[in-house]
Amino acid sequence: MEKVMFHQMVDEIYIGIITILDYEIAVHKCLAEMLFPPKRNSKRKVIVDLALKSGINQYRFVVFDVNNEGKILLNSSAYLKPSRDVVKLANAFLKERKEIVSHSMLPNAKKKELLNVYGS
Repeated sequence: MEKVMFHQMVDEIYIGIITILDYEIAVHKCLAEMLFPPKRNSKRKVIVDLALKSGINQYRFVVFDVNNEGKILLNSSAYLKPSRDVVKLANAFLKERKEIVSHSMLPNAKKKELLNVYGS
């Protein structure tokens, strides 16, 4: 089973969203293994979506700095209050893995909210 997925974004600051698909995975270990293309003299960040790990709450999104060599700086984490567009985008990415969301530990109401499934 796929543990994470990455979607690139076209943004001045954020290079993309990493969605954690497995609630048992050690996030820092997973992020330490990821590598992005090097880019000199730039301040880049990556958003990590923890919806399936921590729930749909204020702890859902964490942002990390990415250094010039393309490594995620694990000691740079900060919770992010995302824009509506980022939330919509992150939800769209999770819809791509609807089966994982459906079998997640999220309450049914949150699963429906996340997948925009209304009714039965």
